[in-house]
Amino acid sequence: MRIHCMSVMNENLSSSHPADGCSIAIVGGGPSSAYLLHTFLRAAKPCRITVFEAGAVAGPGIPFSADHNGAHLLANIADFELPPLCETLNQWAMRQSDRRQKELGIAGLAEDDRAFFPRRALGAFYADQMRLLLERMQGSVTLHTLAAVQDVAAHADGVSVTWRQEGEAHEALFDRVIIASGYGRSDEAHALAGEAAKEVTGQRIAVLGSSLSAIDAAVEVAMRRGRFEGSGDGLRYIPDRPWSITFLSRNGLLPEADFWIPEDAGELPLFNADAISPMAQGRDGDLDRIFDFFAQQLAQVDPGYARAIDLPSATPDNFAQRYFARRLSADPFAYARANLIEARQTHAQRRASAWRLVLLLAHSVFGSILPALSPRDLERFNAGLKRCFVDNYAAVPHLSVERMLALHDAGVLTVHKIGPIADPDQREFMIAGRAMRFDDLIDARGQPALGLDRLPFPTLRLQLCSQANARRRDWEDGLFPAAGYVLDPDDMALSRVHALCLPFLLQRHPFIQGLTESAAMAQACVGEIGRRMNAAAPSLRQKTLDALAWLEQTTMVFQGDRSVPLIRPQQGM
Repeated sequence: MRIHCMSVMNENLSSSHPADGCSIAIVGGGPSSAYLLHTFLRAAKPCRITVFEAGAVAGPGIPFSADHNGAHLLANIADFELPPLCETLNQWAMRQSDRRQKELGIAGLAEDDRAFFPRRALGAFYADQMRLLLERMQGSVTLHTLAAVQDVAAHADGVSVTWRQEGEAHEALFDRVIIASGYGRSDEAHALAGEAAKEVTGQRIAVLGSSLSAIDAAVEVAMRRGRFEGSGDGLRYIPDRPWSITFLSRNGLLPEADFWIPEDAGELPLFNADAISPMAQGRDGDLDRIFDFFAQQLAQVDPGYARAIDLPSATPDNFAQRYFARRLSADPFAYARANLIEARQTHAQRRASAWRLVLLLAHSVFGSILPALSPRDLERFNAGLKRCFVDNYAAVPHLSVERMLALHDAGVLTVHKIGPIADPDQREFMIAGRAMRFDDLIDARGQPALGLDRLPFPTLRLQLCSQANARRRDWEDGLFPAAGYVLDPDDMALSRVHALCLPFLLQRHPFIQGLTESAAMAQACVGEIGRRMNAAAPSLRQKTLDALAWLEQTTMVFQGDRSVPLIRPQQGM
C-alpha cells in the first residue's frame, strides 16, 4: 500500500509561503545547494528559499570540508572542468592573499586552470561562493546552519520540514522541498577514507579499494608517520618508523593518471544522446544494440585500440575483460609508472588519448539511458561496462600517483587482489594463497548505492517504501525520480519533492557523484520548478476534484494529531 500525509497539521506548524511566488526548502547546504541558488538567481523566479545545513558552514559539504580533509588530500577536478558560480575557481584563487594561498596549499597554482587543488581549497571556494550568493539574493534566501533536518513529509498542499536547531524543534510548511543532502551525515560518509585514516594506530594497515579515496587514506597515514621529499620523479618517502599499508581491491589494480582532454570536447558524432536515447526501450537486449553503436564509434576514432582488444568480437559482458587485460598482466606499480609518463606526455603535447576520450564522452551517454534499461540489462551493465567508465573518469592527479610510487619504493605500499568480502570489519584476508592479518582496516570503496529503507526522513521514507510496495519495486533499488528529479509527478504530494540526494539515486544513475553532475542536476531541478510555476493554475473545481480522487484511494489512519491516509492496496495484493 502507499502512504501519504494529509495537510491536517498541528496548530504550531508555521507557514513559509511568501505573499507571491513559491516557497522552497533546500535540505543540505553543500555544493549542490550552491548550484541550486546560482540557478535560481539566474532564473529570476519569485521564490523564497530556505536552506538547511547541518554543519556550521554552508558550501563545502562533507566531501570538501576542512574538518574531514587533511591539507594534502587532492580533488580530481580542475578549474576548466568545474562549473563556475559567481566566479571560476581560478578567479577566486587569484583573489586570495599569498598567505591564504599557502594555507590552502594552492601557492603557485592559482592561475593554472588544470591544477588539482586540495579538497579543502575547493571547500573554501564553495563557502565563499555561498556567501556571495546569499549577499546577491538578500531578502529571498534564509540560511539555517547547525540545523539538523529530522523529517520531511509530503502533503497535498505543501511539504512540511521538521528540524532541530540550538536544542529546539522547529517545523514549517513549504510549497516544494529539494533534498540535496549529498552524502548524508558525516558519520555515514563512506567516501571519507582520509578521515578514517586519522584513527588508525597499528603497524599493518589494510585499505579496501585502490582508487583516489584509497590513496587519500595512504597519504593521510603517511604524513603522520613520515614525510615526502623532492618532487616529480624524484619524490621520496621517508618513514619515521616501520609500517605498511596494503590496498585490497577486486582486481588488484591502481587507478590511471589524469590524461589531457580538450577544454571543449563536445560530443561524439555517432554515439551521442540524440542517437542513442530512442534505442533504450526497457527491453532485454537494448544494451547489446547500444553497445554496437559504441563499438562502431570507438573503432572509428581509434582503430589501433580496436584491433588491440579485438573489438569486433566484444560484447557488453566481456568488454571489461579486454579493457583491463593489459593492466592485469603487468605489475601494478610498473604499469602506474609507465602510465604516468604517458599521461604527462599527453599534457605536454596537448593531445588526448583517443580511446580514453571516447570512453570519457560515452559514459555520460550511457548514464542518460540507464534509467530506461530493463533490470536484466542494468545488471549486465553494472557487472561489466560500468567498471570501465568509472575507472576511466576517475583518473587521479599526477601528484597522487607520484606519492603512491614513492610509498611503494619505500617498501610501505603494496596492492593485492581479493575476492568478495563477507564482513567489512574483518581483519584477516586470504592473499596469494596465505592468510594475512592486519591491525587496522579502512573502507575506501566509496559511497554505495542506498535503498529506500536508509532514507533519514521517517515520514517520507514511509511514504516512498509503501509506494514501492504498491508498484512491486524493491526498496534496495533506491529512488526513481522523473524529469527535474521530481519524486512522482502524478502524485499530489510527492510531486512537490525533488530528490538530489546522491546515494539514493546511484542504482540507476551511477555517474552522478561529480561536481559537474551536481550543477546539471540543479539546472534540471530549477527548470522543472519554473515550468510548474508557469503552468496554468487549475481551477478551484479541478483542485477539489483532484483532491477527492486522491482521497478516494486512501484509508485514513490517525496518529497523534495528524491524519495519515493510506492508499488502499489493489485487489490481489
